[in-house]
Order: sequence, then structure tokens, then C-alpha cells
Amino acid sequence: MGTRFDLVIITKESKKAELVWKDIVLLLTRLDKLLNRFDPHSELSKINATAHNEPVIVTAEMFSILQLCSTYYYKTNGYFDVSLHDFSKVHLSEKENTVCFSEKMSFDLGGFAKGYALKQICQIVKENGFEDVFIDFGRSSIAAFGHHPHGDCWKVSIENPFDNGKIPGEFELRNASLSTSGNTPSYSGHIIDPFSGKRFYERKMVCVVAPDALDAEVLTTTLMIAPIEEREKIIQHFEIETSIEYAL
Repeated sequence: MGTRFDLVIITKESKKAELVWKDIVLLLTRLDKLLNRFDPHSELSKINATAHNEPVIVTAEMFSILQLCSTYYYKTNGYFDVSLHDFSKVHLSEKENTVCFSEKMSFDLGGFAKGYALKQICQIVKENGFEDVFIDFGRSSIAAFGHHPHGDCWKVSIENPFDNGKIPGEFELRNASLSTSGNTPSYSGHIIDPFSGKRFYERKMVCVVAPDALDAEVLTTTLMIAPIEEREKIIQHFEIETSIEYAL
């Protein structure tokens, strides 16, 4: 998914932990084949290439993903839009298991995929009975369970990418997920307002802590672009612990 992945499991059951790691690697490999729009052989690429011409039959998982994207589109008042255009022009047929576009557009699941993967990884960890776990997708999508061996939580510092060594915020995570969206000197303008098509280049960062990893991921992208007067309305549709915006 274009980023480093780290997993820390505090346990004496090393063999069991190794098996869980292998399961997670298989999951991430499968999801990359499914959701990577840069891979011409991925299911997402096939949808993007064809759905504006005719309905495309999709797998059950992809259909479920697109239904989730539709739900988030409406819960965020249209600010989370994986079509980057107008998700209301995406048509899903549950009867036929198809997706089609009423005009030419394409999906970009960059603000969704890591959260979706992280949520599934959390489920794998829980099902295997591990209690003290730290999961990190490139420092921007994090989940933590239980606590660090030398504390009662997992402490995460947020670094300012424009000012090395500066720490604008620190979070104490306990059975929660932290997602961060923003611009950096080397990666800016990647977040787009679906209503105006405007790219955001502001030196700012949004952090959201929530029990659900996918909710946190969706909200950070959304709150980066939603006007101030819309943010409180959107947040009311979610269960979150905190949301903070930092000027960098």
C-alpha cells in the first residue's frame, strides 16, 4: 500500500505470533491486488477502465467496499468521495453485483485502503487473543491494544514534517486507532475537495483517534477539506475520542 508496515506483539507465544504475521502479510498482499489503482491487473483498475461504458461485475468483497464508500460519502455530507467527482453518479446493483458510472470517472481508494486493512488486521489480532499490540502503517495509520511493557498505554508522538524535531502533539492510545492526514514537503496537494476539484497545499495536519480504524482514516481526510461549519455536523455521525488540527 505504498508505505512501511510495522507490527509489535508483546507475547511469549512467538510461534503463534509468527503465524499471525504470515496471515497479515497474505491479507496485505491480497488487498493490494484488489485495491491498487496503479496495478493494471487489480480489480479496482478494471473497474476504472470499464465502468463508465458498462456495468462491471465485481467480487463480493469489492461490492462490500463500495457500499462502505457510499455510506461514508453520505455520512460526511459528500466530503469523503472516492470518485473525487460525484459519488451519487456511481450506481451499485446488489441484485447483479455490479458497479457502473453514469459518466467518466475513476475510484481512488487511497484515503480508505489503509484504514480498511488496519481494521481487518485488528480483527486478526483480537481473534488470536493477543492483548498488547501496536500496529503502524507508515506513522499515519496506527492501532494500539493494551499497553507498552513499560507503561499503561502506547504513546505516539506526531512529528512536524516541516520542522524536524518539533512535536506538535502526543497521544496515549489504549484500544484505539489514530489516523493522521496532511501535507509534507515532499508529498503535498494529494487531498482534493470533491466539490471544487481544488487541491489542498496548506501546511496543516489533522489527527483523529477513534475505536474504529476505518472511521479514523476516513475522518482525517474529510476534516482536512470540510469547511469549519461542516465539521461538527460530520463528526456527530461518528464515535470518536478526539480530533485535532495542527497548523504546521
